[in-house]
Amino acid sequence: MKVLTAGATREGFSECASAFKSQTGIAIDTATTHGHLIHEQAIVGQTNADMVLLPSHMTEDLQQKGLASDTDCIEIGVIRIGAAVRAAETVPDVSTLDSLTQTLLNARSLVLTTAPSGVHMDTLIGRLGLSVKLADRITRYDTGTMVNEHLIESELAGEVAFGVATEILFCRDKGVAYAGPIPEKVQMSHRYCVVRLNRSDKVAPVRQLLDYLQTVDARSVFASTGVDQE
Repeated sequence: MKVLTAGATREGFSECASAFKSQTGIAIDTATTHGHLIHEQAIVGQTNADMVLLPSHMTEDLQQKGLASDTDCIEIGVIRIGAAVRAAETVPDVSTLDSLTQTLLNARSLVLTTAPSGVHMDTLIGRLGLSVKLADRITRYDTGTMVNEHLIESELAGEVAFGVATEILFCRDKGVAYAGPIPEKVQMSHRYCVVRLNRSDKVAPVRQLLDYLQTVDARSVFASTGVDQE
């Protein structure tokens, strides 16, 4: 059985796939790429995957196009934007709009991506009236991985990064500390779902996997990697 997962859910799903194989003997070939590429490949029929794990608006689109099952589908959780610092730094408070604003003002350096999470933070900084004040402090990278690498390698004190929670937590044992999500009122969040593509005839093993992914153990794995359970 083959599953294509967006990068944001790759860590949690890979761990669950390994546990699932241990319990059932069913091996899962897991591959990862950008979510929009998986979505496009499924639309044009350029994938041999049995299942895809994507943001819910993409899985819903595949269902509406008749390319994915309406019944063999479950929600995995919600992924939010959060803040990060080097592990040796004091973890800032970003839990309220006031504390987030103060954290932005206090930061000697801010690190963002040019991906949607970074665009969202740029927009938020503008809404807070801080674009001009913070402009010289912001460094931008193409990916969350590059942001994490910057944090790990930098020696500058007072540096704060913002990005997708799962990407931050992927480096939690490599010198990056997660400060938590930004407030819900200014949050950008995505719900992720896993669904069987209608091209697949592996209905029985797919349903076994879906049952496993709804267990407490599987949900705990996803939560530990930054996929919030609601």
